This record gives sequence, structure tokens and C-alpha cells, in this order.
Amino acid sequence: MKKILTIVIVMGTLLFSGCKKWLDVKPQGENTQEELFKTQKGFRDALTGAYLRMKGGNVYGGAMMWGNIEYMAQNWDNPSTANQALSALVAGNYTNSTVIEWLDNTYRDLYKVIADANGVLINIDEKRGVFSDGNYELIKGESLALRAFCHFDALRMYGPIPNNPGALKILPYVKNVSKEITEPLVYREFVQAILADLDQAELLLKDIDPIRKYSIAQLNPAENASDVIGDNFLMYRQVRMNYYAVLALKARVYMWLSAANEAEKLNAAKYAKMVMDAVDPAGLPLFRLGQESDRAAEDYTMSPEHIAALSVYNLESIANGAFTENGAYQRYDFNITDGFYYINNLFPVAERVADIRWKGMWTYKTGSGKTNYVMYKKFIQKNTLPKFQVLQIPLIRLSEMYLISTECADNKTAAEQVYAAYCAKKGIPFTAFNAADWTGDRKNKMIREYVREFYAEGQTFFTYKRYNVSTLPQGWTYAYYNAKPEKYLVPKPLRELNYNNN
Repeated sequence: MKKILTIVIVMGTLLFSGCKKWLDVKPQGENTQEELFKTQKGFRDALTGAYLRMKGGNVYGGAMMWGNIEYMAQNWDNPSTANQALSALVAGNYTNSTVIEWLDNTYRDLYKVIADANGVLINIDEKRGVFSDGNYELIKGESLALRAFCHFDALRMYGPIPNNPGALKILPYVKNVSKEITEPLVYREFVQAILADLDQAELLLKDIDPIRKYSIAQLNPAENASDVIGDNFLMYRQVRMNYYAVLALKARVYMWLSAANEAEKLNAAKYAKMVMDAVDPAGLPLFRLGQESDRAAEDYTMSPEHIAALSVYNLESIANGAFTENGAYQRYDFNITDGFYYINNLFPVAERVADIRWKGMWTYKTGSGKTNYVMYKKFIQKNTLPKFQVLQIPLIRLSEMYLISTECADNKTAAEQVYAAYCAKKGIPFTAFNAADWTGDRKNKMIREYVREFYAEGQTFFTYKRYNVSTLPQGWTYAYYNAKPEKYLVPKPLRELNYNNN
């Protein structure tokens, strides 16, 4: 069957009428559900609706990727001193009325995606008879994974600092579609609910997911190549919550839990390794670290690393508006001799010649009055790349699995072995961890790697929160980032939102 690149699952450009109508009404509407969930296609469409909603500007198409969350990490400078709300956000002042609205909108839209997933989950078992060829397991597994993914980011954003989470009720873990407010859970119960969903998703997807049966090339065929799968819904698994995305998310969750319980590093390492060791039917690595050849091809998001991603049909337009001369996302620089004053601390001048996270991505603006500002071009990819590459926003990448594996290794030699392999692909010099305090040195290096690896991908603030960073380690930054614990305690809405309201 001929592949169609513009299918809604991948590109988001075609909104089938049933799903579009469904997205415009409350998910709990009985008439809508009755019609939507009569057929396998209806369930597919409903799941697609959840992915489409994830691309919204309040979540992963903006605020939770390169937007507000990166200002909170102080990765961007406020482009205008007149913008008091951005100044407040950068400073961690969450009492500003506009900041409150921004944060409330993100909270609301995370729970809307959860509502979309729940619409599938509360109907799918009753309608199991409408499914064929593993679609029941695939759709249910993905829906559980999406529900866990969004709940976990709600936890990382609005929950407590993980090294001392306390025993208070924090957030609702929503499993139904109702106008009623769901009672919040305590931290321990909330993370148990996340892991329960992921455990079930793992079991459902393990023997069914096409990513376990085909190579990435077969799943992402070139424009004029033959389609060996024969069903567009089963292709492009990297832009779905596939089996390995579930394992990678489990590694991320256990890494978060290890802030309070070092023993959880065993689980984090286990799942990270399962992803790193994944192979296709020919025995070749399923994913690989980005390398110089990818950078040279201007594949700056390193698509071979993508374990889970979103495909955004207008990403090129968004990136050109946000990250170029007139874009808001920028860093101020004193333009000293070496240039890139703040960025120097992340990317030392001596290392830039080969670092694939640096080359082609950072440059000065040239417009009048803008020459002291640095712009970042990660999402401005070469438009001649295959569309499934150039239009992807990464949600989880293989680099994170390498960093988790490094951080969770129980001895210096094992940690250095993984880190050295990572450094070799990234084009940076490997240096052994300081023998006098190798775990402390490892921690400092891992913080730094998270920042420069995932810049504009929404992970820096969560990294700082996981470590409860007050000031960045000496040796790679000046006195720039300062945070009291209150900065990490992001307020949820003043009253529990009805997450079904549009």
C-alpha cells in the first residue's frame, strides 16, 4: 500500500471530521462517545485527538518545550524589560496575574490530554469486539502511556521537590471522564498510579507494537518507497507512545524517584539499558546517538535518537518565527573577546570545534540593536530532510538514556564507560570523574549535559528541580542561576479545575 506522508497521525494537517468534531466538544458527552466508539476507526481517531492536543501552545507545542518552562530555567532572557510577566516568570514570581494564567493554562491542557486518553480507556474494554489485528492492545497501551506521560509532567511541574516530597495530597490522578473534581493523591500514591499505567502499557505493547517487528527505515519509508506494513496507522512509531517510549518513560520516572530513594536507580538503569540495547529484526540498533553526520545534514534535533516525538506540520514556520532575528527566544551576550558570554560556560571555546550540540545552532543576531543577542536554531532544520525528520519535536531521546545510565552506574569504571561512549558521539572530550569525589563530579557533569543536550526541549527546569539546585556548580557558570526552593514549587490553579471544560 502506498504510504501517505500527510496522514493526520503524522502530520496533523488533515483533521478527519469525526475527530475534529470530537475535539470541539466535551469528551464526556454521551452522544459523542456513542458515535465515536462504535468502530475501531473511531478509537483510532480518538487517540489521534489526544496526540493533536499535545501539540498545543500551552503544552508541548510551546510552553512545555521551548516556552515558559525554559524561561523558568533562565535559559532565555526577557526580550523586553516592559514585559513584566516574563520578568516575573524568570524570577520565579508565580503571583503575577499573567504568570498565574499561563501556569493554569498548562495545567488545564495537560489534563485535557488526559481526558482524551481516558475517553478511550473507559470505553475500550466494553468494545473489545470491534478490534482486529492487535489494535486493541496497541490503542489501549498507547492511551495508558499518554495518560502516564502527562500526569508525570504535571507532577514534575506542579508537584513537590522530589528529594523530600512529604506526605500531603498533591495532585489528582484522573482515570475517568467526569464533571466531578477528582480527589488529589499523596505523592507516593500518585507515582504508584503512573507506574501502574506504564506497567500495563508495557505488557500490552510488548508483543504487538510494530516497532518490535520492523526496522525504523521500514516504519518511516522514504517518499516513493514501498510500504511493507500496509496500514498507515501502524507506521511512524517514533511519533507515538510506542513500546520503547514506555520503557524510556519508566527510566525517567524512576530517575525522578531516585532523588528521595537511591535504590530506585536500579530500576532507572534497567529500563534505560533496555532502550539502549533495542535492536531491529536484523539485529541492528533500533536507535542510535546523534553524531556529526546528522549535524552536518542539519538534522539538529537528532532524529535517529527520537524514542518518542510529536510531528508538527508547521514546525518550520513556528521555528522561523520564534528563533530567528525577530524571535523572542534569545540570550543576551556581552560580546566579549570569546563571544557568547553565558553560553561559554556551557560550551567552552576549546570544545566547540567538534561539539555537535554547538555547531550550526548558536549564532549572533545581526539586525540593528540586536548584535549582542544570541539565537538558537535547533528547530530550524534543513527543509530538504525527510518530512518525518524535519517536523518532529522530541519528547524523549536516546541521549537521556545514556545520561541516566551514567548517573545510575554503581561504580566509577562503569559510569565512565557509558559516559565516554556518549562523549565520543557528541564530539566532546571525555575526562574521567574526579577520583577524590567521583559521584559529586559525575553529578556536576550530568547537570551540565542535561542543560546543553536538551536546551529548548523543556528538561532544564526539571533537572534543576530533581537536584534541588540553588546555584549551578562552579567551573562551568558564573553567578547566574539562583533558586530558592520556592522557585520549584509551581502553584497549581487556586481551585481544582474541571479538566473537561473547554
